[in-house]
Amino acid sequence: MPGLLTTEPGLEAVHYYDPPNFTFPFGIYLCVVDIDKGTGETKIRRFYALDDCGTRINPMIIEGQIHGGLTEGFAVAMGQLLSFDAQGNIQGNTLMDYFLPTAVETPHWETDFTVTPSPHHPIGAKGVAESPHVGSIPTFTAAMVDAFAHLGVTHLEMPHTAYRIWKELKAHGLTH
Repeated sequence: MPGLLTTEPGLEAVHYYDPPNFTFPFGIYLCVVDIDKGTGETKIRRFYALDDCGTRINPMIIEGQIHGGLTEGFAVAMGQLLSFDAQGNIQGNTLMDYFLPTAVETPHWETDFTVTPSPHHPIGAKGVAESPHVGSIPTFTAAMVDAFAHLGVTHLEMPHTAYRIWKELKAHGLTH
């Protein structure tokens, strides 16, 4: 057809790498909290995160993913709550009702790393950001429960909002 541009097929190659085993990242997390007895407000005094994502290809991107994963974990553990009515309708359906931490609310993260190359990946890389998100949530909860351990408390309902913590303090006669 006159005026129709046609192209010949070019060189194309596709390859998928399917490792013989999964390449799980891992980490360890420590948290220290201060709780105001009068209000139930919690301040994260210190949060230390050590992650291992294998060979670190781009350290700046990795730091960002770790900070993001920790911030997501902080949001889940300390404030994100979806309430539903008896018919299953969500009650808080705006961001005014849902905790999304900004730089103001997010604690300072002390991050560190170790490198254990994955034997199942050609350059030794593993995933990143899954472990800080998944690992930080129980770390926040453990720190909160530890703050109540001297009272025999072994469980606190998540999220650890100021109101929930204040009710727990009140139940033990610790509010001002």
